[in-house]
Amino acid sequence: MLAAACCMFALNACVNFKTEATVDVEVTQGGKPLSGITVYKFVDKGLGLGIANYKSNATGSAVTNGSGVAHFELKSPDDFSPSSIAGKEEGSFCFATFDKNEDCIASVQVNVKTGDKKTIQLEIPVEE
Repeated sequence: MLAAACCMFALNACVNFKTEATVDVEVTQGGKPLSGITVYKFVDKGLGLGIANYKSNATGSAVTNGSGVAHFELKSPDDFSPSSIAGKEEGSFCFATFDKNEDCIASVQVNVKTGDKKTIQLEIPVEE
């Protein structure tokens, strides 16, 4: 029994969450950077931007810094499948912001390959 427990601990210790790519999301409104905005990350499994309609589908979030940038580290095995670590895998990701009613107010989709360091823009519309 003790040997089985030790084996399970050793297997769990071998699971590494390795950063495979990074995405910086620049959030602006009227061309000006916005700080303190929560940006949500969605792994697109074929729905496109439709996956970003519901905050509950998000797989992570980051808050924009003073320059309006939310930094995301895309990791395996959560964002990229573990079987692809040896090669180049491409995944589709959506990033979105929501209002206080949890309605999506802005979203952007990007394809990312392992090893990428991308910067994308997310423009929040000016309320009238």
